[in-house]
Amino acid sequence: MSRLLDVRLENFEGPLDLLIHLIYKNELNIYDIPIAFIAEQFVVAVNEMEKLDIEVAAEFINMASYLIYLKSRMLLPKDIYAEEEMDPEEEKFLLTQRLVEYSFYKDVAENLRVLEVEAGKQLMRSSTIYIPKEQMQTEDPYSIANAFFSLLEKSNVKPMKMKKDIVDVTDVIEKIKEIVFEKNKLFWTDIVKTCVNKREVVISLLAVLELMRLKFIEAMQAETFGEIVIEKCAAAAEDANG
Repeated sequence: MSRLLDVRLENFEGPLDLLIHLIYKNELNIYDIPIAFIAEQFVVAVNEMEKLDIEVAAEFINMASYLIYLKSRMLLPKDIYAEEEMDPEEEKFLLTQRLVEYSFYKDVAENLRVLEVEAGKQLMRSSTIYIPKEQMQTEDPYSIANAFFSLLEKSNVKPMKMKKDIVDVTDVIEKIKEIVFEKNKLFWTDIVKTCVNKREVVISLLAVLELMRLKFIEAMQAETFGEIVIEKCAAAAEDANG
């Protein structure tokens, strides 16, 4: 096994962050994680961390223990599971869901950070200008409001209307299936553009994960922060043609 690059605890916000790092470092598909391999890599990474901060390291050790547990369960025959135990494939799906959601919000945070840096380069602080005291009177708030709305009218910006319809995950699932079967391929950004709020983004994400679990679609990402391509699975395509 190749030695991991410098993996230190302070470089990661938590165990999910380390998992994301290992997935992309080993060029794995985040939507179909080989649990046995990633569990081994995670344990090696934790063991290589020097001078662990016990208060923070506990969550990494807990994740390592969970991955080993999940790995062992996936190697066992299904007929020996206890009735109250969750199917390991379901547990893998839930872990994948957590990782995808974490990766999504991490991407958003990184994009916002980049925008902030770029804005900082363009918006330079001007030199201090002395304003006479008599000119520093506060405007009437109603005048300020009227000026704001007049600017909106001039720029043809219409107030956003709240959507009353509650989006249901089953409806989103059917819509995605319909688009994918018609066009063969769909980008995650295309889905996000149709969402009007964060709730709809999360619901769309859950719909994609559910369709992947059901083997209707597969999703691929060539690089970190790269575009996510959604395509219908070969088996689903055969069923549709048959």
